[in-house]
Amino acid sequence: MYGPRIRPVFSIPLAPGPDEAMDILRERLKGMDYHECTQSKGRCAYFFVDEEERRLWSPHLSVQVEARKEGSLLRGRFGPHPEVWTLFLFLYAGVGFLATIGLILGFVQWQSGLDPWGLWGAWIGVPGLAVLYGISATGQRLSAHQMEELRRRIDALVAGLEA
Repeated sequence: MYGPRIRPVFSIPLAPGPDEAMDILRERLKGMDYHECTQSKGRCAYFFVDEEERRLWSPHLSVQVEARKEGSLLRGRFGPHPEVWTLFLFLYAGVGFLATIGLILGFVQWQSGLDPWGLWGAWIGVPGLAVLYGISATGQRLSAHQMEELRRRIDALVAGLEA
């Protein structure tokens, strides 16, 4: 993969229109040995890691097929499972809020000539954000081989459909 990014993305131009492309992909998927690890509805599909290899940091791949002037465009986005993603967003928001309020409160206290104890929020929040990013980057490194496997599955499914 390309190094740690919060939710890596890719796109593949396809020759058939979006609905036809999804029908072809669903038909091809029936013949694959990992079809139990997928879900699809409309123009969206989700690919999961096999159950026996799944860990807390294991990714899933969300795929959408969009209409273009000629053919369609398949967009894929890797991410953690939705419950893990929700937890990380909650933690990022909480720690970011702590840092922001700490900076504001500390600045106001400092300008008022008071002891700026509010800056402790920033001293805790900013490194906290760095720690959360480090945890997510570590999870991506641990699951890089799983993301590559999910990408290989998509490449095998769209083989011959590229524009």
